[in-house]
Amino acid sequence: MVQLSSPWPHEGQQQRQQQQIESAIRHKLETSGEIDRIHHRLHANLTECGWRNILQESAKEAIRRKGLQPITLDSLVAELVPVGRATIP
Repeated sequence: MVQLSSPWPHEGQQQRQQQQIESAIRHKLETSGEIDRIHHRLHANLTECGWRNILQESAKEAIRRKGLQPITLDSLVAELVPVGRATIP
C-alpha cells in the first residue's frame, strides 16, 4: 500500500504552533485577570441590550409549552441555543 504524503508538509507543525499560540494567549488572559474583565463586560453588554431577558422569556415559554410533560435540560438547551445565537446583537 502506498502512503501519500500531505500536499502541505508542514500542516501538522502549523496546527501545533497555532495550538501553542492559543494556549499562551489563554494563559496570559487568565493570569492577568483580563479574561474576568472580558467576561464581566460581555455579561454587562448582553444584559444592557436585553439579550438575557429575551433568552429568559424564551426559556419560560418553552417550559410552558411542555405543560405537564417532563422537560430535560438537554432538550431545553437544544431549543434555546438557536434562539440565543439568532438574537445576539
